[in-house]
Amino acid sequence: MFDKKVHLDALYEFYGKLLTDKQSEIMDLFCNMDYSLGEISELHGISRQAVHDSIKRTEKLLEHYEQQLGLYERFNEKQQAFETILKLIDQYEQSHAEEWIAKIKKIAEAAIE
Repeated sequence: MFDKKVHLDALYEFYGKLLTDKQSEIMDLFCNMDYSLGEISELHGISRQAVHDSIKRTEKLLEHYEQQLGLYERFNEKQQAFETILKLIDQYEQSHAEEWIAKIKKIAEAAIE
């Protein structure tokens, strides 16, 4: 459940500007402000079920954007590549082995592509 919420938060960060104003406002309250469905329904004067339905529809829309554009996945891949580079640099500093330079170059080139 927590992983799903984190994933939804990340998708909203990447694609939130593509949503309508109302979708964006509800998702901002849900994702960034951590409001409950009941709190959002009170603010907007709609039922809790309407808020739930809106969030689920928007979640599907965000997932669709990710399937089409893949920005979040590519960001994660780049992030992992940079973390690997930093680890390799640390290992290089400790060992000064030439093989680590080759590994760093290979990962850096892959990250740039």
